Amino acid sequence: MSKFLLIVGLLVFAFACRTFNNRYLAKAGWLTVLVASYLSGYFITGNHAWAWFGLSLWFLFPWVEIVGRVRKLRFPLRSEVKHRFPPSREVFPDLDEITTEVEEAGFEKADDAGWKWEETDHFVRIFYHQEKKLQATISIAQQEGFVFSHANLTTRAADGSAFVTTNYPFSFTMKLTPGQQVNRCDHVETFHDMLESHAEFLTKQGVKVEEAVAQDPDNLHAVMADDLSKQVDHNLHEGVIIRADDAHFRYSWRGCFFLWFQVLKDMIRV
Repeated sequence: MSKFLLIVGLLVFAFACRTFNNRYLAKAGWLTVLVASYLSGYFITGNHAWAWFGLSLWFLFPWVEIVGRVRKLRFPLRSEVKHRFPPSREVFPDLDEITTEVEEAGFEKADDAGWKWEETDHFVRIFYHQEKKLQATISIAQQEGFVFSHANLTTRAADGSAFVTTNYPFSFTMKLTPGQQVNRCDHVETFHDMLESHAEFLTKQGVKVEEAVAQDPDNLHAVMADDLSKQVDHNLHEGVIIRADDAHFRYSWRGCFFLWFQVLKDMIRV
């Protein structure tokens, strides 16, 4: 009975840690779940080897999902980023509030656009700051009732390089192109904090605002479509993805391992 109460106590502690908006408490909660899993296996079998095996299942389950479902999916080689209406307030109620915050920072709305990859519907609201030569986006992804959002800030250089600050909450599902430099700030609380982080990022990279390339706000959706195409081409070259037919690609076995390691990174990072 005492062993059972120990496991329950650990799980309650883990859940309590996850209710706080603190990355370190979240990590503590995740580690506590792993400890509870190990002890459960040990208490049931009395064997450390089986306990380690039970613990390893947390890291093997994503592999089953990747091989059993993701590898069967087909994605378009070329995505058309075109104008579309925003999602309803029921899907994403904070869009107008975030839009106001971005516009108060000096950005002007350029377009509402989107594209679809297999089961995931992408919407993006595009903004541009003329003085800072800076593109901002609010992106929303919907997949089978699961919705998440993130924001990006992008400065483009004359040599084709793109310097991106993002609060995207997960590891990337494809490799970045060689010309992309990414600054992750997934724990910022406001758009103003994100702007400050981007400014610091540009300073570290030696990029001055006056050296950035100005963009045509009316053409930013086409620039984003070109970015997607370049990333697909790069990952085809790297072997992460392979052609499924003339118009679609799928993940290779190498790509499956890449995705699995990305998921493991997220599990450790959380």
